[in-house]
Amino acid sequence: MILALTLFLLYAASAWVMLRSVGNRRLEPLGWALILFAIVGHSDAIVHTTRLHGAFSIGLLEAISLLAWTLAVLACLISIDRQNRVLGSILMASAALGSTMTGFGHTYAEASAPGWELSAHILLSMAAAALLFAAAVTALLLVFLERRLRSRRLADLPSALPPLDALERVMFRLIGAGFTFLTLALFTGFVFVTNLFTQLLLQKTVLSLIAWLLFGVLLIGRVRFGWRGRSAVQWTLSGFAVLAVAYFGSKFVLEYLYGEHWG
Repeated sequence: MILALTLFLLYAASAWVMLRSVGNRRLEPLGWALILFAIVGHSDAIVHTTRLHGAFSIGLLEAISLLAWTLAVLACLISIDRQNRVLGSILMASAALGSTMTGFGHTYAEASAPGWELSAHILLSMAAAALLFAAAVTALLLVFLERRLRSRRLADLPSALPPLDALERVMFRLIGAGFTFLTLALFTGFVFVTNLFTQLLLQKTVLSLIAWLLFGVLLIGRVRFGWRGRSAVQWTLSGFAVLAVAYFGSKFVLEYLYGEHWG
């Protein structure tokens, strides 16, 4: 409880300070110190959990905590560019919420210790989820900006937000990187998961493939036909929604309804 609360406060404080640093550069050292301290503490908690329960033998709550850690690292990389500090701050705030699950997971005694193959699959899946979550957040920011522009409420627009075109480019870069990691995660899953039916993973695999197809079509549409605006936002949000159900929804059903566990 204390660890989760501490991580939440550190991530939330770093999100607020980083957001304020856009207009006040003197706050930048404090913002970086807070987020790095939070990541180090979170990393130690994850390592302790994996040593206690078995390497990367994670349940739903541990998966949420690991996703929060991945989002925090991604937020650091995104926040290097001052123009993207708003997006980085939102990801840090999301990491704050996810970190509240740290230390509250279940122990699965029946789970065998996985090898490097399964560990790589889980890490690739988390990287894909974090990148595509960031793309979905960017899509929501685009919706917010577009509505303000259409209603001609230009004076109400926060000065810290980048232009629409720049934000859209960031979204597609995140989608491209996330699609790459998702492809690798699916490949490792097909290679190293031996029996999808006995492990009750068929629904997760099908939904993940649907998400992969949605993002793949979106990227092709962007390159070949210049897709952008509302259509790109809708495809992005739809793809991430399917992916979230595929991983976290499937874990919830598997663990809390069937009482089973995998990875």
